[in-house]
Amino acid sequence: MLPHYIFLAEGQFVRCISDVENKTITLIHAFDEQKQLALNGDFAEALTTLLQAPSSRTSPVLQMLEKQHDWLAGLSQASLTPKDLQQMVLGDELGLLFLEITDQCNEQCIHCYASSSPACSDFLSLNEIKSILEQARGLGRPFVQFTGGDPLIHRNLVEVVAYTHTLDFEGMEIYTNGLLLNEKLLEQLLPYQPKLAFSLYSPDEAVHDGITQVKGSFKKTVAAIHRAQDLAFQVRIGMAVMQPNAGHEQAMLDFAQETFCLDKSHVRFDPVHETGRGANLSTKNISLMPSQNSHMPESTKKPTHHQVIQTDKIESGFVSQHIGRRGKLAVCANGDVSPCIFNREHVLGNIRQQTFEDMFAVKNKGLGNMNPNIERWNNCQHQLSCGDCQMVAYTLGAQDE
Repeated sequence: MLPHYIFLAEGQFVRCISDVENKTITLIHAFDEQKQLALNGDFAEALTTLLQAPSSRTSPVLQMLEKQHDWLAGLSQASLTPKDLQQMVLGDELGLLFLEITDQCNEQCIHCYASSSPACSDFLSLNEIKSILEQARGLGRPFVQFTGGDPLIHRNLVEVVAYTHTLDFEGMEIYTNGLLLNEKLLEQLLPYQPKLAFSLYSPDEAVHDGITQVKGSFKKTVAAIHRAQDLAFQVRIGMAVMQPNAGHEQAMLDFAQETFCLDKSHVRFDPVHETGRGANLSTKNISLMPSQNSHMPESTKKPTHHQVIQTDKIESGFVSQHIGRRGKLAVCANGDVSPCIFNREHVLGNIRQQTFEDMFAVKNKGLGNMNPNIERWNNCQHQLSCGDCQMVAYTLGAQDE
């Protein structure tokens, strides 16, 4: 079986599994696995012909499918190659900006995707951050998440949040461990009402502190959440799932409800990603539910012993095909720009050397990778939990291709 992504009109895409031997094609909605369509006969032949030799003429056979399935709009003009790099990464517009304003952190979590620690020292300057925010606003009206490292360490955090507020983004969030979140800082942030997300890895203090490698960090994070709630900040909890805390999800939901009066919509679970220090962990037995490998032959599926069920939908609107696809960008503390904070393999450029516009103007020779590779497909499905990010990583291809 050969895995592809097919790009429809208007920047949309669908997953495609081709069974060459049986001459069938299965189309799968990019973000809703319940929407699938198996093609054979004239339908499969028409799509194969179109993809092999794109034409300005539309196929009446494929137009029939478009009328029957609204999520396949543009199938009669489909291609293996997106229009350009910006369309592939962002779709209709930028929907989510991850901004790592520093890579320094007062914890040293065993799974950290950015390899942050107290020893790290990269910071984006206030002027650099303002420029990034202005450029991002020109690409859409995204939601902005300030992260790191721990963003509370940045000396200009309040000025950054205040400036973001003036640009009328969809919203903004500070993702933190909360260790530095004192009452003075909360009062300074209060006029701008950023949302606050806290990393909490288990309701078991010993497990949490073991993951952060900082004794007493559990109590400090819990206290910070209480302080934020006392001033009516909107808060949520993010729990990365790995071997030490796998199976603690229900206990965390109970803890969040009993301790903070937060329901499950304010708790997000994600499997650890194989990047940064996470690459040194054994994560093959932990995956997102439902399994992203469900359309691969049995021999290519990776064994799954613990499946993580995400409980909130913080990113669902950013890539929904019902309102137009909205993509992501991540800017690291050293200026590198990637399609996602977890896809650090593909660097689009560096914000200290280029603008976003310059990065997207580059014609990437690997754009619309036409060399289906099951191993690379499986790696993308395993390492990245978002369907949009999986597509971008797979389409950009491996670094050595």
